[in-house]
Amino acid sequence: MSMIHLNRTRGYSLIEVLVALVIISIGVIGIAAMQATALSGTHTSQTESIAAIEARSLADAMLANPAFWDSGAAPTASVTIASSTSITGSTALTATTDCGAGSNCSASDLAAYDVQHWATEYFQQVPNAKNAVVACNTTTPPVCTIQLNWTQKASAAINGGTQSTATGTTVTYTLVNQF
Repeated sequence: MSMIHLNRTRGYSLIEVLVALVIISIGVIGIAAMQATALSGTHTSQTESIAAIEARSLADAMLANPAFWDSGAAPTASVTIASSTSITGSTALTATTDCGAGSNCSASDLAAYDVQHWATEYFQQVPNAKNAVVACNTTTPPVCTIQLNWTQKASAAINGGTQSTATGTTVTYTLVNQF
């Protein structure tokens, strides 16, 4: 009997290993991209939620002061709040009386205090806040519109490769408050 010597190769070739590494690398890069998109979406949603909470906060302060906001004394022109110290468009909301800690204030002083206090919170809480506009009319019932504007990165455009990451998009949230 003769012995036949069979030469079998065992294990993987170097090319098979390299192909497997390329496939795994592409998968890991895809997962990282999905994670980055998810984080961007979470940040966008968080900012929008904070803006909605801030708008509702001002609306609640307005509803708590019907002697000013529901009486027709509210400014009929829009009030632009460009920062916590820059409120323009109405002389009715520029009072300097501190209405905190139970002090006695008129309805217009309380409205001005509420708007100024709210503006400080808005610009601290909403990242890249640009401005806010409060516009009221004297219809029956009175209606005030609160519009908040801020800048955020346009993640969908960035991920699509159509926009630079350095630029942002102005986002607007509008709340209509009827008394």
